[in-house]
Amino acid sequence: MPISEKISGLTGGTLTRRRTPMNDQYTNGTASHEERASALDVGLRSEAERMTLSEVEEVKKAGLELAQYVGGAWLLIRGEFISDNRKKGTEGNLRDMLCEAFGYPAPGEDTSDIALNVLLDSPGGSLDSAYSSALYLAEYSKNVSVYVPGRAKSASTLLALGADKLYLSAFGELGPLDTQIPDPRNPANFVSALDCYQSVDYVRGFGIRTFQMFLPKLIRETNGKVAVSDLLNIASAYTLGMVQPLMGSVSALDFGGWGRSLRIGEFYARRLLRMRTEEVDDKLIKEIATRLVFEYTHHLFPIEFHEAKDIGLPVEQMEQGVYERAAAVIESGKRKDFIGFLSKDEAKKAGAWYRGKDEASAVEIEDMYGDDRPQAQIRRARRAG
Repeated sequence: MPISEKISGLTGGTLTRRRTPMNDQYTNGTASHEERASALDVGLRSEAERMTLSEVEEVKKAGLELAQYVGGAWLLIRGEFISDNRKKGTEGNLRDMLCEAFGYPAPGEDTSDIALNVLLDSPGGSLDSAYSSALYLAEYSKNVSVYVPGRAKSASTLLALGADKLYLSAFGELGPLDTQIPDPRNPANFVSALDCYQSVDYVRGFGIRTFQMFLPKLIRETNGKVAVSDLLNIASAYTLGMVQPLMGSVSALDFGGWGRSLRIGEFYARRLLRMRTEEVDDKLIKEIATRLVFEYTHHLFPIEFHEAKDIGLPVEQMEQGVYERAAAVIESGKRKDFIGFLSKDEAKKAGAWYRGKDEASAVEIEDMYGDDRPQAQIRRARRAG
């Protein structure tokens, strides 16, 4: 058996990376939910700090200035994307706010007149949550603009891909979409599934190169005194002795799970790009999605404005006045988690979510925009009584 086949067989199957066509059965397999659907820039992971009432007020004041400067409805999404599970996550909070602000989206309703602007600042998180959030926004507007003054890394890059218009500041960054999984050596840490996936390719290549170097050396040193078939067996045994300990820690189950988890980001990216592209270029869309998942050196790679243009994303540079006001909104909340409307009309109808929100804080800030939701009216009536 050729040495390449022996090396490939160490994990129970071929180890050559395959980028198979995407389909709706991509989730079938054995990878865990966290392995399949998480892409978080751990370098930007913020502490789960509660926002104070003064910080909430500062965010809304700065947000009003931004909304008045640009116009249209403005929504801030700041923090990690968290999937709905036992508690309502990012997409759940966003869904409720959109319904409260605009009502339930009627089938076939023309939403082209709604200009929806999203100020995005996130380290990433759940790919599923970011993808669902992009779909929800698309239900309410055919004119969604995403503004990234600082960083929209990892999974939050998906939301940017789902925009009709994408604006990056001169300092703005997107990030690769390779899924993050618990480190097999230390589950308390996270690593890129791409690192694990490509490590198998590296070991396989190392084995083949070792064999190719060792066999000619054996032939030269034995000077034709040993049959070539015997030398092949010796070189094969030597190479496998080098490679087997490295491959021993990798199972076909792990390898398949890593591949499937990476394909989720690729699949989501392709669907969002296709959804928002007037003239669909499937070849370009596939190239962009593949590059975002498989072709960057590491997960923290900064995809700034020029790089985003280079890979084919329809990105525009944010003007200075917008950047200054957008950055002020982000900094006003001390970069703590917040989801909510900044524009006055929408903020009146839809309450914001932020970490640490409770009934008492809602009572204290509800009058900032003259909150006219039934719950707010009931609270005011109770206080008056």
